[in-house]
Amino acid sequence: MAMYMDLVGHRGEPSQRGWLPRDCTLYALSVGAGFDDLAFVGEKASGHPQQVYPSFVCSGGRSDKPGSGGNPMFRFGDYKVHQLVHGEQELTIHGEIGPTGSVIGTSTVVGIYDKGSGAVIHSQSESVDAATGEPLFTTGSKLFVIGEGGFGGDPGPKAPPWNVGESPPDATVDWQTLPVQSLLYRHGGNDPNLIHYDPAVAAAAGFDGPILMGLNTYGFACRALVETVCGGDPLALGSMAGRFASPGYNGDVLTTQIWHNPAEENGVLFRVVSNRGTTVFDKGRATLR
Repeated sequence: MAMYMDLVGHRGEPSQRGWLPRDCTLYALSVGAGFDDLAFVGEKASGHPQQVYPSFVCSGGRSDKPGSGGNPMFRFGDYKVHQLVHGEQELTIHGEIGPTGSVIGTSTVVGIYDKGSGAVIHSQSESVDAATGEPLFTTGSKLFVIGEGGFGGDPGPKAPPWNVGESPPDATVDWQTLPVQSLLYRHGGNDPNLIHYDPAVAAAAGFDGPILMGLNTYGFACRALVETVCGGDPLALGSMAGRFASPGYNGDVLTTQIWHNPAEENGVLFRVVSNRGTTVFDKGRATLR
């Protein structure tokens, strides 16, 4: 097996996708919003313009045209899909993300790194407003391919320091997930992966049951950031990024712990832990606009 190193630096063809208010509402419901968050789930019922959790754009919205070709998860190498793990997620917001939108995104393979026990594929997508061409957001992901390291490649850049020591969080937010959370997020987050809703597939992968989507946890963290450091205003969030550390399960309580980042005036550090005693999202970093 081999990684396709010649793809590093490759820039894909632009693709268009869009969304409507109901997509944003369904997404908000899938990250735990309810009657206390009518601006995000009530559309006109809240009496003011609908708001959107910024993390929606990492998974929400559907392509305006049907896709073509094979499974894109295979285009970086000849590994099997079960070897692939979502390692990290990044989001930088450049403009206002509204409840109705259409964007043109262009993806670039930033790097394929050798981590010894596996390979890391870092890709980034820049999205601009389809009507104006103005930058709207940039998303990035790092996929870990189990067992495909050791090819003598670049190990990649070091992550910035993240250390909160023994200091207690400046804010803590607890969210109770539903017993059917991954079934809901399957639609709200457009994630059809069977491991999140088929118990037999999850068991074959060694899990106790269907696991939460990493981006679902990411969305719960975004909602916590909006409610606390952003004062309820999603437009105040400038970026958020971090690492998926371990799986969460349907019915878990997810606790987002938030600290002011002393190294960055408008920055915060955060992580998400579950009632099982595990950290499910780690080394989180966010900035305010």
